[in-house]
This record gives sequence, C-alpha cells and structure tokens, in this order.
Amino acid sequence: YLVPTDGQPLPGFRPGQFLTFKLLIDDPLTHQPKNVVRCYSLSDRPRPDHYRVTVKRVPPPADKPEAPPGLSSNFFHDHVQKNCRLLVKAPSGHFHLMEDKPLPLVLIGGGIGITPMLSILNTLLENGSNREVWLYYGIRNGAEQVMKEHLHLLDKAHANFHLHLCYSNPGDNDVMGVDYQHKGRVD
Repeated sequence: YLVPTDGQPLPGFRPGQFLTFKLLIDDPLTHQPKNVVRCYSLSDRPRPDHYRVTVKRVPPPADKPEAPPGLSSNFFHDHVQKNCRLLVKAPSGHFHLMEDKPLPLVLIGGGIGITPMLSILNTLLENGSNREVWLYYGIRNGAEQVMKEHLHLLDKAHANFHLHLCYSNPGDNDVMGVDYQHKGRVD
C-alpha cells in the first residue's frame, strides 16, 4: 500500500493502469548501488488516499538455482517496509477499463498478471455495476493463486461475476469443481 508523503489526494487512475518505480538497489554482481526502473500494475480500484500494488517474489530459475533471484521483486519483499519512501511516477498505461459502454467484459489473466484484472474487477463490482464480467484466471495450482479468498468472496457476492479458474498443475489438496473449474491452461 502506498500513501502520499504530503497528505494530498493521489492522482486518479483508470483501472488496469500501472505505476513506475525508480529503485536504488545494490547490484548483485558489482555490489554497487544502481537505479532500477520497474512497472507494477495497480491491483485495486482507485482510492483517493492510497494505491496498492501486488508484487510476487521471483526466485532464481528452477533450472539455474545459482542465478540471482528477481532484483526488484526481492527488493520489495526484503527491504520495503512501512514508512519507506519510494520514487513513483503517476499512474499510466493504455491497458485499462473502458467504462463508456456497459458491454459484457471478459478478463483473462495468468499468474501475477492478474493484478490489472483485480483493479478492473474491484472497480466494477464495488461501484455496483451490473455489467456481466467473466474472469478466466490461469495458475499452476491453489498455492500460487493470488487473492484466492477475495476472488471467491466476489464470486459468491455478485451474480454478474463469473470466476473460472484454470489450474495447469493442481496440487494434491486442490479439488476440481471447488478450487478450480478446468485442469490445464487457459485456452
């Protein structure tokens, strides 16, 4: 969660847009600080007092465990704490909800790529839209599902929202028809 340091309202954004961060991170090879620029989608509806981004920690590749993990994601998880100051540009991006026509909406996301879909979905449902919304979300299994409880609560609370989960590699505790609707990738 990001809040302004000056107490002023945050610039608005269109659901689906992202923030650009400029981070000062020690380079794992040179051990010298370097500027790293990364974009992260806003993962909640617009609010005047805070933004939310959802950052997945990226480990080293499974086939190269000696390789360094994701530079910025691990920085967020290991070093960014409450009251840290971050350099952030105003929201931007051309992928966003088009609200001018209340047509049915199909959202497709995979893994952590669900974050802009969450922003769109939360905006529509929390604003009381009756627009028909289908979310197809592909992940490996329930252990990797982002905002699992939140999505199931939205699905139960809103008749116009249809959640369709696709698990490519369900875990032993994942139950088809309960935890997910399709075994395999979104297709």
